[in-house]
Parts: sequence; structure tokens; C-alpha cells
Amino acid sequence: MDLGVVRSREVLADKLAGGRTGRRPVAPWNTRRVPRRLTPGWTNRLFVACGGWWRGYFPLSGVVGWNPADAAAPYALIFDPRRWTPSPAVQSPWFRGWRYLASPPGGEAAAARLHDPGADREEVLPQELLEEEAR
Repeated sequence: MDLGVVRSREVLADKLAGGRTGRRPVAPWNTRRVPRRLTPGWTNRLFVACGGWWRGYFPLSGVVGWNPADAAAPYALIFDPRRWTPSPAVQSPWFRGWRYLASPPGGEAAAARLHDPGADREEVLPQELLEEEAR
């Protein structure tokens, strides 16, 4: 199942920085509610939109962590920040929280280009994201 989330460029930059160091093979994406339609294993994707555009996705583990001490966002979607895959530039709708996606941003043609997360990808560096927002 694919999920979509809208976040600031700074939040995405922080997640990407954690993946580039290689010391964080998994990371959490905190949320107030638990997605119920995730499938087990690394078959789910979390697409991230910033500034009105889909930027790419992180593969999700299919596991949802729970922290009862965090009243604001007790659930955590577990993902591998090292496997960030940029997506084609497609405008995103504005929404709060996360939502299930019926198809990947850009449709099936975009999905065909996203099949191999490690092949010939261009990584978006945190500084590039911040500079882009300043323009």
C-alpha cells in the first residue's frame, strides 16, 4: 500500500541526512493514527510532498511502532532512510497528515520508472532542498 504525506523541506532534509550517514538503517515517521492497510514486509511506500510537489518515496517496513508516552503522535511508520527514491515532478494536492494513494503520484507511467530504487537515481541533498525553498 502506498501512503502520501505532506511535510516541510526541512523535515524531508532531516530524514535524508539520517540515511546518508548510513548509521540509521531504519527511522520512524511519527503519526497520530495508525494505517490499517499496510502489508507486511517492504512492499509499502511513503511518498513525500514538499512545497506542492511530490519529491519521492521511502520504502516502509510494514511495521508500525507504538509509543504510549507520546500522546501527540504515538505511532511510528518504520522506514529505511537510505533507500530514498526521487520521483518525477508531479504536483501534489494539499492535505493534512497522511493518506492512502490509489496509485503512485504521476500514475502507472511514473510507477514503471520507480521499479528499481537503486538504479541511476539522483539524490536530493538537504542543502539543495533548502536552497530551492529560498528561491
